[in-house]
Amino acid sequence: MEISRRLRVTPDTVRTWRRRFLDQGPDGLRDDPRPGAPRKITDAGVERVIVKMLVRTLKETPTNATRWSTRSMAAATGMSQSTVSRIRRGFALTPHRS
Repeated sequence: MEISRRLRVTPDTVRTWRRRFLDQGPDGLRDDPRPGAPRKITDAGVERVIVKMLVRTLKETPTNATRWSTRSMAAATGMSQSTVSRIRRGFALTPHRS
């Protein structure tokens, strides 16, 4: 109880850590893999999108538009619109604002 209070976690979490440590030693304290599909876009891919987004926003305007939308940027970078949108939100990029 003292450990859970100090670390501000539930007593169940501390019990899980203790059980893992007894079963596997120090290696048991590592995080288990999370559920869900692994990432499909690498850090290099995210960087590539951000760089293209910034360069294009500063130096170019898209055809028939005054600014880059997530859809036009997705078409220009070869990524999906939702991926570009997630990257923009994740890094708080608002290239349309000066």
